[in-house]
Amino acid sequence: MSNTQLQLTTDCTVSVFLLTYNQEQFIAQTLDSILSQETDFSYKIIIGDDTSDDNTSSICREYASRFPDKIDYHRHSSNLGLMGNFVKTATRLNGKYIAICDGDDYWLDPLKLQKQVSLLEKNEKYALVGTGVQIILKNGDISQKMQMDLQEISIEELIEDNKIIAPTAVFRNYLEIQNLPHWFHNIPYGDWPLYLMALQKYNAMACILPEVTAAYRLQAGESFKMRKNLSLVFENNAHILDFLRTEKLMQPITKNLHSGWRYQKLKQLCALNNENKLGKGFLIFLKLMTLKPSFKMLKHYLYSLKKQFSLS
Repeated sequence: MSNTQLQLTTDCTVSVFLLTYNQEQFIAQTLDSILSQETDFSYKIIIGDDTSDDNTSSICREYASRFPDKIDYHRHSSNLGLMGNFVKTATRLNGKYIAICDGDDYWLDPLKLQKQVSLLEKNEKYALVGTGVQIILKNGDISQKMQMDLQEISIEELIEDNKIIAPTAVFRNYLEIQNLPHWFHNIPYGDWPLYLMALQKYNAMACILPEVTAAYRLQAGESFKMRKNLSLVFENNAHILDFLRTEKLMQPITKNLHSGWRYQKLKQLCALNNENKLGKGFLIFLKLMTLKPSFKMLKHYLYSLKKQFSLS
């Protein structure tokens, strides 16, 4: 293992990163699914409760009293918001590896952690491993997303598209997680930049195992709203890449991050055209062409316009 891993003061093999707020109908299932994990190593569930005002807090306290060696529970004294809770709870992540499972998601496979940690222990080429996922829609319908074979993902590919669904992820810990930059408060989700920083920290790849180990609920929260507005998703992705370019850790791949930023802005303008927001799309197109003229960019832009007008 590289020296960067040894800088951490670890007290268990896996820290399970669990954020919750007003999830009384789900949190017990989430905790039961994590506590059912069969491992030959230690793990601890690090819960950040953002001052829930339903029964979530009492459920978490009850579980923490029953499993004091497995659960590290903290309820904030005031509501910090999603990313405030994210940053604050991240300071307590001191396992060798980090797994993610939010308070409305749950794990399906009792060997999930064992399989992923075993792979990371044997393969230093990977810093992050995800799996297939069961997606539960708001109406109760279930879909499944799974690869047929193990899929390797380079950092360049992950910059263009986050293929790792959060409750499936396990990745190598690194010291910077315990002191995240302030800009994390200004983004809507933190898993993707954590993944990119982990891959850069260890000069490694990500991979996805060809099996389903976790369930991910699509609820009516902010992330759900953004998925209905794809142009906003790509705009936020571009902002995140802009922020990452300011980090010392990421300086060696500034060009990759800038290329990824251009790609996200291209997807944003195409999405804006598809949403019939042609003026906003045109302004982004002008900005991109001013920064770096590209025939490929022009081709994509004209195609998105043609597609929009053909649907009119």
